[in-house]
Amino acid sequence: MDDGPERASGHSAADRPTRGEYAVGALGLLLVLALLAFLGYQALAVRQTGPRLTATVTGIEQVEGGWQARFSVRNSGGAAVGQVEVTGTLESGGTSEEATATLDYVPAQSSREGALLFTADPRSGRLEVRPVGYALP
Repeated sequence: MDDGPERASGHSAADRPTRGEYAVGALGLLLVLALLAFLGYQALAVRQTGPRLTATVTGIEQVEGGWQARFSVRNSGGAAVGQVEVTGTLESGGTSEEATATLDYVPAQSSREGALLFTADPRSGRLEVRPVGYALP
């Protein structure tokens, strides 16, 4: 007895891929191609630079015993750094006050926050905050 062409080839209609399976396969292919394109871009176009640190004051508030100047350190470079030392110098009313803080780790293309403590109000003088040193992990 001959069951037709499906039996002769060893495949039945139920064994054929459905449209949904084709769609999932196409989506998987697109994801793999996108990943390969991203990795190729990272390898060829993105330059690995050293750290580029900048510090900015993000807020000032009164705390018990003085004033707190919150800051953010941004690393726009291509290398992570550790033990980032930040110093703040406040010149107010003819006097100068300095405070320091250390951030454990600042990855490439990211930022971390901290605070410097002063006895005088930083809003009443000139406050300069800057990174002064780091270690390469």
